[in-house]
Amino acid sequence: MTHDRRKKEALFRYAVLGDLLHCPLRRGDLRRGLRARARKVWTVPDGRERRFAEKTLQEWYYRYKHGGFDGLMPQPRSDVGRSRALAPEIQALVVALKREDPGRSAELIREELEHAGRLRRGQVSVSTIQRHLRRAGLTGPRLEVDRPARFRWQATICGELWQGDALHGPRLYDPASGREVRVKIFALLDDRSRLVPYLRGGFHETQEAFLTVLLGSILRRGVPKSLLLDNHGSFTGSDVEVACAKLKTRLVFARPYDSPAKGKIERFWRTLRGRLLDRLDLKKIETLDDLNVRLSAWVEGEYNSRPHSSLSGRTPLEVWEEDTEEIAWVDDPGAIEVAFTHSLTRSVRLDSTCQVRGRIYEVPPELRGRTVEITYSLLRPKQYWLLDGPTRVPLREVDPEGNSGRPRRPTSRREEKKESEPTGFNPVEDLLRRMTRPGERKDKRDE
Repeated sequence: MTHDRRKKEALFRYAVLGDLLHCPLRRGDLRRGLRARARKVWTVPDGRERRFAEKTLQEWYYRYKHGGFDGLMPQPRSDVGRSRALAPEIQALVVALKREDPGRSAELIREELEHAGRLRRGQVSVSTIQRHLRRAGLTGPRLEVDRPARFRWQATICGELWQGDALHGPRLYDPASGREVRVKIFALLDDRSRLVPYLRGGFHETQEAFLTVLLGSILRRGVPKSLLLDNHGSFTGSDVEVACAKLKTRLVFARPYDSPAKGKIERFWRTLRGRLLDRLDLKKIETLDDLNVRLSAWVEGEYNSRPHSSLSGRTPLEVWEEDTEEIAWVDDPGAIEVAFTHSLTRSVRLDSTCQVRGRIYEVPPELRGRTVEITYSLLRPKQYWLLDGPTRVPLREVDPEGNSGRPRRPTSRREEKKESEPTGFNPVEDLLRRMTRPGERKDKRDE
């Protein structure tokens, strides 16, 4: 029994005894009062109706006289926290089995002990073993003996840390695949103000989708100093690393399977689902644009302007505006474009092709056998180009069937060979001369 339940029980007993505890009593008044109360039906704190014996009420009376209100509280069991159904050696064995294999469930542990003859069939229930494991801190599908301490924290200023994540939303028709696909919503949330700079839904959970949201957030709310993300491939790829390195934004990754580490954006997802996604009229939403318009309207019109319980009743927008001087705003749009542009080097094959991320692209024939630098936008990773001076030369995927009928012409005029005077040097003839006529060679040297 918890302390609160014991206190409620004591209050109930105090109410039952009533004026017997404080009014002056003459000889026989106590007995008559207890007998009258014993005849009544009382509703106990758990909702049941009960009668109490006169002797029980008398015990309550004298316990209050000697111990006050605390005397009315039920005494905790002497064996609280210990299992009466499991012998001490079985308790130790249950813990050892769980530590040996954290995947063992309570039901499996009971079956193994029964098969080994350590328990009779049906001697203990599964809940008994579960309670024992819970008291030992070994509950759950994964053993968390070394679970680190968790504290409530937040960034000191706005823009210091953004939390990013993705949420699976409703199913919409995808024209590219010709079927309904689950929408993936990417969002970023400022840790200090809880403000959401930008969010957007798409059909793919890729780096490109996340970088699109990152760019939209930067253009609206400046460049963050760091990002807290999980370990999904859309956050850990090289494109994200390159973009953040150019933006001077530090990447921080939560521990695997530790969603509470990003508790603020996880709580935002709960609010988004409860206030918007679960109440969408999907008959009026046919495209991604229809969904994204509603997402943006809700974030800007309600969420960012609504008082937040973790901000002492202030809105995320109000807290954000307090730190506007600390925000790294975008002054040069060209720098943002450079940050979201990446390049890589490839060797051009003799058939005027090169391979980029598993795809074969055609390169101008004059670059055969050379190492070239290929550039692409992180927001459009399937579009590549070469720089020929100030001119961008777009690359296209190779079409082997289309190339079968293309003419093979030289790419440039061959330079005319310049006639040069013969040197008269022939190493083969010289070797033969030295081997067959060594004296003649020697004489010529003497001359």
